[in-house]
Amino acid sequence: MEKSQVETGIARRTLLAAGMAALAGPALGQAAPFPDKPVRLIVPFTPGGAADIIGRAIADRLTESYGKPVIVENKPGAGGNIGLDAVAKGEPTGHVIGLASIAVAVNPSLFRSMPFDALRDLAPLSLALETPNVVIVPAQSPIKTIADLIAAARDKPDSMSYASAGIGTSLHLAAELFAQQAGVKLIHVPYKGSAAALIDLAGGRVDVMFDNASTALPQIAGGKVRAIGVTTKTRLSALPDVPAIAEQGLPEYHLANWWALFAPAGTPPALQSRLAQDIAGALKHEKSRAAVAAISGVILAGPPEALKAHLAAELVRWREISAKAGIKPE
Repeated sequence: MEKSQVETGIARRTLLAAGMAALAGPALGQAAPFPDKPVRLIVPFTPGGAADIIGRAIADRLTESYGKPVIVENKPGAGGNIGLDAVAKGEPTGHVIGLASIAVAVNPSLFRSMPFDALRDLAPLSLALETPNVVIVPAQSPIKTIADLIAAARDKPDSMSYASAGIGTSLHLAAELFAQQAGVKLIHVPYKGSAAALIDLAGGRVDVMFDNASTALPQIAGGKVRAIGVTTKTRLSALPDVPAIAEQGLPEYHLANWWALFAPAGTPPALQSRLAQDIAGALKHEKSRAAVAAISGVILAGPPEALKAHLAAELVRWREISAKAGIKPE
């Protein structure tokens, strides 16, 4: 074969190999950019609440960072189960993520049948923040401290009542945890949401309530109710003179409503870490910090491993608290 023919054959093979490599692209190790399409951020609660505020703050910052829209989808129902089930059934490419509340750890103790297993079907991304509850009593109540509340509950073991926004809510479980640690009995009066419960509390028809700080603060400021304790171990900046329950004789008491981000199981570990870092960056933004402060929250961003351990511990904790409280799955 002549030299020119050999050179021509080599050139053809080189061009063919280059063309095949170009067609293969990411399959030969060149990673596709992320995200390469809009990201869905599923919020499993109704618009306007704390979850929606948090979700939209994160979505807005990620949209700015990615140059692709991060779209909030509200999918309420079944205490958050409907929305998180949609996350669990999503494609594990990072384009579907979901915001969960403490309910993701509580619901397995409340529902006989769960549509997903949180540890198996959800890939942890990052803790986001926590918000405290505030112990409030009617403005005219003689109860002014946690010690007063415990003494009153012991004096009236069958009549001291507390309001909540419903069975299994953080308001309900905060009171049950308190009763267990204080060794007292409280009568649960569940309502369909905080608004109706607050009306009856202010009117003196129930004795106490462990309410979300964001909804309790306006009532406290208006003089309709009095704050006597905070459920987290640190005081609330908006109520610096109101001590934590842990400062008032129950040093082990701590309850915070926490929020975290998850993806579908099977999301690659490297992508989980990338998303966790992106979420942390979004939460550091001044607009996100302002949104979190507006609901009395504290930012808790961290790696996927920390969220996985936190969720596992919380599932055990709330199973034990629910069992002691006699809460039966329905």
